[in-house]
Amino acid sequence: MTYLLLACVLVTAAMQGYDGAMMGGMNILPQYSDYFKLTTATRSLNIATNYIGGCLSCLCWGWVTDTYSRRFGLFWSAMITVIAAILQASSQHIAMFCTARIIIGFGTTASVISGSAYLAETLPWDQRSWGLALFDDCFYIGALTAAGVTYGSFRISSSWAWRLPSLVQGAWGLLCISLLPWLPESPRWLVDQGRAYDAIMVLAQVNAGGDTTDELVRLQFRQICETIGYERDPMTCKEAVRNRGARKRLIITGSCALISMLTGNIVFMYNVGKMLSHAGVSDEGTQLLVNVGLNGASLVVSIFGSYYTDKKGAKSAALISTAGVTVALVLLGVLTKFYGDTTYTPGIWATVFAVFLFSISYAFGWIPILFLLPAQMLYFRIRAKGMSMFSFIICAIGIAGNFAYPIAIDAVGYWVYITNAGWIVLFFAFIWWYWVEVLGKTLEEIDALFDGRKHTNTPNMEAVVAGREDDRWKISLSEWMKERFP
Repeated sequence: MTYLLLACVLVTAAMQGYDGAMMGGMNILPQYSDYFKLTTATRSLNIATNYIGGCLSCLCWGWVTDTYSRRFGLFWSAMITVIAAILQASSQHIAMFCTARIIIGFGTTASVISGSAYLAETLPWDQRSWGLALFDDCFYIGALTAAGVTYGSFRISSSWAWRLPSLVQGAWGLLCISLLPWLPESPRWLVDQGRAYDAIMVLAQVNAGGDTTDELVRLQFRQICETIGYERDPMTCKEAVRNRGARKRLIITGSCALISMLTGNIVFMYNVGKMLSHAGVSDEGTQLLVNVGLNGASLVVSIFGSYYTDKKGAKSAALISTAGVTVALVLLGVLTKFYGDTTYTPGIWATVFAVFLFSISYAFGWIPILFLLPAQMLYFRIRAKGMSMFSFIICAIGIAGNFAYPIAIDAVGYWVYITNAGWIVLFFAFIWWYWVEVLGKTLEEIDALFDGRKHTNTPNMEAVVAGREDDRWKISLSEWMKERFP
């Protein structure tokens, strides 16, 4: 069951990764540029429209996911993406293409909002960190697929060079839709809807092979019921700002979105061709091959980063990743300055190495924690809406960045990388000072780190598994279950 859960939700991350790498690869394709007669501005518009659609989905999809269920949100977000992929592949002019991009942005962002909440709430408690870390690792599975497809379609002389990658994008949504009928609903959403019996059946199915008498299943069920019962009263925006615990959760969630984009990843995702041209690699075929290599290396490193995050925690991974990105950007800026306009081959490939160093440094920490951290930190009542806020920040920065960065690279070149490295140092300090480590806690136990106490009268799951609790909790739990299911 765990593997089915992961497979279904991880394809939503792959769908988003495919889109990013596909557009990066298509920007290298002359068939794409010539068909739409693209300039720097219209090229940026084609990318930014994806983020516009993402912003629109952030305004409503948290409510949809809370009201109609996590699985409902996943199904319709995947369906929207399939329809949009067909529309994009059949585009006849730039207006039609941009419309399809807006719809794709809506669908892929909606799938992330629903998928991250669903995975966080449904995975076994001791596999949640690993599973959520893998969530964004699959970004690179999609990205690697897109890089391979665009490299293969490069040899097609007609408009199918870009139509084919666009059409393949819909396959991810179809895969998600085909898996959903075999999966249960989020147990926390079921408890919130008053469907307690269904919730404990899901917990037993996911955690104990269907055994509803398992003590850890019953313990987690009680934690969920008591915590969601405490959260029944809705919190207004003003109350969330005033409440220390809620405020800290939202600040960390927002900073995760902000830092992940402003580290410079937005430059690399869509402008790899332009960056390689500035580095001295101008051949389109070589650029597409480098794009394949970048995504392949990043996938391997992100999986290793997920393992590290599961063992050492998200905060540690973020600090290592941020430090590596800073070094890579400084190195890239210096090498671009000295070798970008030369034909000195060792200097050119040293610059390409700096691009690889940035990509794998980002993949090590930021890819595993990007959806792990906010999905864990936000409690049930605000999880879907908080993920909407998180995605909105990413999309808003994406819109601005996709217009600003290409122009900045053309105007000031290597100074873009040096400036970027400067503000990342401030981000490193903020993570060190403000972020909280939540490794080894259930979603309900995390409350103690932010609110000063748990909102459930149960022992911690880790303590029970390790045998640090006596048997009195079993008697209390047994009596509670009899009251719940007489």
